[in-house]
Amino acid sequence: MDRLVFLKPINTTTFKAIFRDPLLRPVEIRNEDDLKDLVCYLKSEGKNQIAKELTQQWVNINKKHFKINYKGKFLNLGDRTALMGILNVTPDSFSDGGLFYKKIDEAVYRVSQMLDEGADIIDIGGESTRPGSKPVPLEEELERVIPVIKAIRKELGNNFLISIDTYKSQVAKAALDEGADMVNDISGMSFDVNMVNVVAEYDCPIIVNHIKGRPEDMQKEKVYYEDVVEEIIDFLDNQVKFGKKHGIRDDRFIIDPGIGFGKEVEHNVEIVKRLEEFKILGYPILIGISRKSFIGKILKNLLGYENMPLPRERLYGTLGATAIAALNGANIIRTHDIKQTREFLTLIDTIRGYRVV
Repeated sequence: MDRLVFLKPINTTTFKAIFRDPLLRPVEIRNEDDLKDLVCYLKSEGKNQIAKELTQQWVNINKKHFKINYKGKFLNLGDRTALMGILNVTPDSFSDGGLFYKKIDEAVYRVSQMLDEGADIIDIGGESTRPGSKPVPLEEELERVIPVIKAIRKELGNNFLISIDTYKSQVAKAALDEGADMVNDISGMSFDVNMVNVVAEYDCPIIVNHIKGRPEDMQKEKVYYEDVVEEIIDFLDNQVKFGKKHGIRDDRFIIDPGIGFGKEVEHNVEIVKRLEEFKILGYPILIGISRKSFIGKILKNLLGYENMPLPRERLYGTLGATAIAALNGANIIRTHDIKQTREFLTLIDTIRGYRVV
């Protein structure tokens, strides 16, 4: 834990301040008066930096609304859960590989369909990052994604957000030149050090994702974390600070804990269950659960299926995990199934926001 204090939710009304200093015992905070009393005590003991960190985390946790803004396109986050639709223009992605690979007309039609169904962002990727996948050469990735982005903008206009799913700065730059609005980097700007300069130059939003290892080897052996949530929070915090140091504005960051990227089933479950803890960073939270293998493994093991459900058979399991993620603070859900997820989240957002008069 790099920070001096970690503010963790116990329930919907109570938080626990856990200090790095072993001489400071954990303290429960139920309201702002409790916070003020604790801050005053810390300052009286000369622990001003701890008091400052604690106050900022309290502000971050209670932040309800965010805004994505790029070139006149706005997306308000907070009143409802936003949707990012997945478009893989690859031959080998785990769920829809090959469906839109070198099929520009079909890719454009699928984007049109997702927009009609309620997608807020379209995420376009030209390299599979499933476990065991091999890196795609730069030129090949460019040949996959750039013609599709051009065609989408030509046929469908410029009034919706496109994200480029890549960890290569040159792909990101080319995509931004052709009409993309944001970058979704599975490595959180750690695989290609120049990514931070591209994002700063274009002043665009960046999704900072956590990964342990690389796609080709991240699941080959048993993956260990001392505390998966705290380790991911530290990584995301460090990468955001790295980005800000190189000129990325504070309101450009979106964080993603990276479900399935160097995590075992139990890690993915713990991330979803404890997603609210990521709020201490103060940024919109995106999560990609859709059809992932941990869902299939849970269904097979707990329901006694002979075979693990295929990706396209994991909708209901995906929606179950999505419900917990949304209730625990996810602002954006990345999904293959826009229509079904939109209807599902509409009920969740409506009921949890309903006021009994």
